[in-house]
Amino acid sequence: MELSPSEYVVKERIPANLFRSVEAVGGRLTITNERLLFTPHMINIQTESVEINMADIVGVEKRNTMGLVPNGIKITNRYGSEFKFVVYKRAQLIELINQYRVYGMSPDSNRIY
Repeated sequence: MELSPSEYVVKERIPANLFRSVEAVGGRLTITNERLLFTPHMINIQTESVEINMADIVGVEKRNTMGLVPNGIKITNRYGSEFKFVVYKRAQLIELINQYRVYGMSPDSNRIY
């Protein structure tokens, strides 16, 4: 992953699954101060990465997998696209994403996750 001159990694190698149609694609999330990047494992059928700019995120909310399991988040961008992930410690992850999308926190300010 190539970073822009003003970009830095906040948290990386976060295990996650991204729902694409009927497939839950396994991979890793990387969060920078400017974007969220999902990189699938190579063993998946769908191996295309997803990049979401922090400035484009209009909503981050909790969701339940299969309507029951409280381990999901839904990220909505300003274009109306929704990205549904299964993650561990979702409340902390939501807080971290919101810190950077809303406040543009500096690396010294990051004390969670």
